Amino acid sequence: MRDSARDGAGEEGFTLIEVLVALAILSVTLAASTPFFVGSLAHVNKQRTRQAAIQLANTAMEQVRGLKGSSLLSGHGLQAGKDQFAAAPAVVQPYLATMQVGQDEDSAVAPTDGVDAPISTAAQRMTVEGTPYTRMIYIGACEVYLTGSGECVYPLGKVLEPADKTKILKFFRAVVLVTWPDKTCETTAGNPPNTCLYVTSTLVSRAPEPNFDLHRPSPTVLTTSLTFYRDVLTAQPLEARGGQLPNTWTVGKLPAGLSMTPGGMINGTPTTAGTTVTTTTVTDKLNRTDTEPITFFVVLPPTLTMPGNAVNHVGEAVSLQATAANGVGPYVYSAVTTTGASTLAPGLTVNPATGAITGTVTTPGTFVSTVTATDQNGVAGTGTYTHVVRPAVTLAPLSDQAIDLDAKLTLTAAGAGGDGNYTYSATGLPAGVSINKNTGAINDKVRVSGRFLPTITVTDGLGGTGGSASQQIVLIVNTTSSLIFTAPALAAPDQTTAASTAVSLPLTTNGTLLGLNPVVTVTGLPPGITYNALAKAFTGTPTTVGTYSVTATATAVTSTSVLTFVWTVT
Repeated sequence: MRDSARDGAGEEGFTLIEVLVALAILSVTLAASTPFFVGSLAHVNKQRTRQAAIQLANTAMEQVRGLKGSSLLSGHGLQAGKDQFAAAPAVVQPYLATMQVGQDEDSAVAPTDGVDAPISTAAQRMTVEGTPYTRMIYIGACEVYLTGSGECVYPLGKVLEPADKTKILKFFRAVVLVTWPDKTCETTAGNPPNTCLYVTSTLVSRAPEPNFDLHRPSPTVLTTSLTFYRDVLTAQPLEARGGQLPNTWTVGKLPAGLSMTPGGMINGTPTTAGTTVTTTTVTDKLNRTDTEPITFFVVLPPTLTMPGNAVNHVGEAVSLQATAANGVGPYVYSAVTTTGASTLAPGLTVNPATGAITGTVTTPGTFVSTVTATDQNGVAGTGTYTHVVRPAVTLAPLSDQAIDLDAKLTLTAAGAGGDGNYTYSATGLPAGVSINKNTGAINDKVRVSGRFLPTITVTDGLGGTGGSASQQIVLIVNTTSSLIFTAPALAAPDQTTAASTAVSLPLTTNGTLLGLNPVVTVTGLPPGITYNALAKAFTGTPTTVGTYSVTATATAVTSTSVLTFVWTVT
């Protein structure tokens, strides 16, 4: 306890209760702030990757502006340009709609050339701080009419062309697209899924005047590492900032299977996985150079270890695992085709981060399921497994039965669905009566009178939650000359009682009429209810809500009778 006395120094300290309260308040505060910090971290990371994309786009724009307009299409074949425009995602199509595909007029340039051009028609891939980026530069011609909106227009659209040709300005338009994977970026039609996109563009005059760049700084090597995939054809550029273009490149050593053009484009098919550490040098038109260390990684393409072929019933929960290896993790898993359709059995999905395949299967059939794992650099591996989904096992409806003592109980259970390999079982049948486990047939004489609630079950060879079905029936075995229960009535013995309400329910047989003094035992009574043998009645107050299966057995010297019924406590 705190001493109530006070002095000039103030209180002596805090009580244990105050400390605990303070700790509780601190815990609540920290817990409440956790989503804020998590959200803030995600926001900062997203801004960081976007800034890197902007820098890559700006570097590409420097490359464009460092060339004369007449050199932008150098090395571009017409077909290569058309293919590049046609494959562009939806986000850049509005730009490309205002541009005319151009080509290098040099007869030595083939229609399909363009990968090794100063402004390549191929995608250029690079990794910045662990995030893979893809950059594409589109070059095309357009015109600006000073009599119009001042917007770039497709040069073949002559309808709005002004009569005064001096009011027509001719440009090249350069559009730079940078993409990088991020599940938080919104996916829109015609654009890659789970991908962020940054687009910028500029106009370059088509006039023949030279492009002076006397004040450009010396070149600086930007690329510090590149990743390639063994046995995969590749084309990746080395990046530099500054320099009076064109820049030329040399490299100390390349992985086996690769070569480099003077413009810094590395091409070929790597043949051996491993790491190569060397140097690269960039030299501009004024012979200014920069030499920096560079690391080349050659890795195995991603591979997938798939679950074994699976078999389930409709309605069953499924948990399978696809696991990626090699490449450059982490991976993004998908089971969706290019048309947006899932290859998994209906009802299942794959976790994009873990490869876990989960859900509840809904449709019977055989499904060849393909999962793709895409690594940081956009390289994918695939795996396939077969998933067979069977209909859930069912049991054809069975009728309640009423027969005389010593007569045969004859019925046959019939299963359906599943794999067709059925096993039948039954509980609650009279003593001496059984079911054929292979055929589901019951064909035995009943030697015990009374009321029974047998449950018939069919199970297929697969098992599982959808691999069995059960059905309960009512079986009444009547007699006028042997021991049998007379109350409750066999036709309707089931009881419903409110909890905490006292009951007194007779339980009698015809033993006195037959000169018998049977012994009665009871099992399954609700808590609070007992059988009073002297009063021949159930008495007491039920305490627990529930549904109870009660069985009373009367046994005499020469005969036995059973009464099974349901007692519901509400």
